[in-house]
Amino acid sequence: MGSGLMTTKPPSSSGLCSRLWIKLLLAYLVPVALILTGIGYLAYRAARVTMENQLGDALISVARTAVSLVGKPRALRLAPGDEQTRTYANQKEKLQHLQAAARVESIYLFDQNGRALVDSSGMFAIGEPVMKLAADSAELREVFGGADRSSVLFADDRGRLYKTGFAPVRLEGRVVAAVGVDGSARFFGPLSSLGRILLLVGVVALALVAAVTLLVSRLITRPLDRLAQSARRIGRGELDQEIEVETSDEIGVLAHTLNETRKSIHARDRQLQMMLSGIAHEVRNPLGGMALFAGLLKEELGDHPTGRKHLEKISTELDYLSRVVNDFLDFARERPLDLEDLDPRVELEQVEHLSVSELQPAGVELEFEVVSGVKQVRWDRERMRRALLNLVRNAIQASRPGGAVAIRLENDGTDLLLSVSDDGCGIPEGKCGQVFEPFYTSRQQGTGLGLALVKKIVEAHGGSIYFTTQAEKGTTFTLRLPARPGA
Repeated sequence: MGSGLMTTKPPSSSGLCSRLWIKLLLAYLVPVALILTGIGYLAYRAARVTMENQLGDALISVARTAVSLVGKPRALRLAPGDEQTRTYANQKEKLQHLQAAARVESIYLFDQNGRALVDSSGMFAIGEPVMKLAADSAELREVFGGADRSSVLFADDRGRLYKTGFAPVRLEGRVVAAVGVDGSARFFGPLSSLGRILLLVGVVALALVAAVTLLVSRLITRPLDRLAQSARRIGRGELDQEIEVETSDEIGVLAHTLNETRKSIHARDRQLQMMLSGIAHEVRNPLGGMALFAGLLKEELGDHPTGRKHLEKISTELDYLSRVVNDFLDFARERPLDLEDLDPRVELEQVEHLSVSELQPAGVELEFEVVSGVKQVRWDRERMRRALLNLVRNAIQASRPGGAVAIRLENDGTDLLLSVSDDGCGIPEGKCGQVFEPFYTSRQQGTGLGLALVKKIVEAHGGSIYFTTQAEKGTTFTLRLPARPGA
């Protein structure tokens, strides 16, 4: 089995609330952003189409006016070289006056072959092909069929938008030419402003939604945060503090239910402790009496080998039962910590002294190291010593003869790390998740409460415990405790 690290760390309330805040923000912002984007796009698109159609209709109207001004049939008979004639000058002047009045870019008369006849802007000579008409071939087929049409919106070389309106010129009932009117899409200036306004409105709306979401999330997450803290206190066995019901909504119902649960657990816990105290009293008295009579019987047996052997077996079992009762009571009882400033070296030396009776028969040595920088700790002397003894005894029982158990205390800058290591065969992979469970033991004479009691004592000091284990190389239990005295 490879090395395995056991850490059971619940998510913090701030983490839960931050995730809830993100969910609320997404729940509000995403739909609102999609709706505003859709509405803005449709509004912009509808305005653009409307304005483009209006521009096309206006250009067609100008083209119709130009058709009425064109002198027929004289203008239609113009040929290359007639630019200096009075007829050409009159027709051009009329178109220029109309161009200025209608505020369009240019007005031009062309024949069915797309050759210019009269051009208000002077860009095309008589008979010169109007090359830009090639892009409007579909519209021109309808124009020469007798219909008024406008081109699609297009951009020139400088990116300016234009549109062209066409009107047919009839002579004796036949369409013989057409007038084209180029109009700049300067009318689209208000549309650009509309787009910017829609964008600004969308940004402001999203900002307001985000602000409302923050306010609502705080109204939801703050009481939930306090409920989470209360639930953790209940999990740690701190059952005396009342849970305040702040609201009358679902969160208030949850707080009320949690408070009732706390009261129920507290009542059962007090009943259990009273029952355990009664059991301890009833069990300890017979055990003490049996231990006393065993001592008297040992004196009376003298050198009787068989009797003394049986008596030692009885004494061993009595010691085991007494330890079971003590472990059971220590695990079940809730007592406040009696904190005091202690020298860690002295405490580790006491643990070594108390473990001598188990170290020598097992052929195991105890080594401890306090890294410089750890000069003082603030512990409950009795309970922390009990936790260390349990860890050391487990390590001794797991170690091979001739091996060593190492204790190391160091400061990692924020916490104290106290580790107890053995060189045994490690913890089986399938059992790693059970080592801190009450009444779980892999030894025939184990109570199953040692590590559970250690975990309870460490957490009462504001710390945590985890372990690493590797097959045939041993296991290390590490206590992470607050570094500052009184933290």
